[in-house]
Amino acid sequence: MEQLTEYQVWTMFGPNSIAFALRSIVTILFIWLALRIAANIRASDEANVVMKLLGTGFGFISVAHAFYWQTAYTLYRANTANYLVELQAGGTQVSAGGTQFASSFATTDPVTSPAAIMIAFDVIVLLMILGQIWSHKKA
Repeated sequence: MEQLTEYQVWTMFGPNSIAFALRSIVTILFIWLALRIAANIRASDEANVVMKLLGTGFGFISVAHAFYWQTAYTLYRANTANYLVELQAGGTQVSAGGTQFASSFATTDPVTSPAAIMIAFDVIVLLMILGQIWSHKKA
């Protein structure tokens, strides 16, 4: 199998990043919907435990969806950077931008989660959803 050139790596990275951006939009819509559901459950005088459990489940699934795609993109970025490092190690000249990208995102550790700031975002969103659904209303 032939080794890809840096140009080919970037040619594949761009469209795939666009696909990840579209998934991010879907994630934002899921989170928005989960927050709206939580707000409606809180505002409803007829909310019962089943509604609260279903809202909680949807909230967890929405945040899990976000976490999954954040991790997938972090992995994709690391794999691309690792390939650029491989190209350099094989003697192929890589552009300054490619070198900077590789130094920023290449890793020898397995990628099992997104960056800490993304995890913090997910936790805050989940707490906002759960707080809306399960906290006591003030009279």
